[in-house]
Amino acid sequence: MSLSDHLRYLRAMRPGLTPEDIAEALEGALPGAVSQAEKRYRPVADEALIAGLARFYGRPLAEFQWHNARARKYLTFYVQRALESQVPAMLTLRGGQTLSGRVVWWDLGAIGLQTEEGLLVVQRHAVIDWPDAEEHWWEK
Repeated sequence: MSLSDHLRYLRAMRPGLTPEDIAEALEGALPGAVSQAEKRYRPVADEALIAGLARFYGRPLAEFQWHNARARKYLTFYVQRALESQVPAMLTLRGGQTLSGRVVWWDLGAIGLQTEEGLLVVQRHAVIDWPDAEEHWWEK
């Protein structure tokens, strides 16, 4: 799960909280920066912002760094590679369940995964990890 998805999840657990509220609590962070951190498909480059967000939510910085290494763009590369090669994909969900199957389609919101039980539609924001998530093989 990307840091952006994780941030939206954490904010959803606090009804009524806005990016503006968070920026104000971070003292010096711009509301736009907090909002963009929740929307990015790539890793968030501002390490001070990441550290501030971790403090705000009372979570370990390492947790936010772990999520930041799993940007949505990287999941896209993994899913597209699995689709093209027809190699089964393995997707670990937030609840700990691991799904395995052949990717038959994907879009910005979901992944169509053909499993032994049938076709599953997996919401991308629910995917927390996948094999080699931290390996930047596409940059080599």
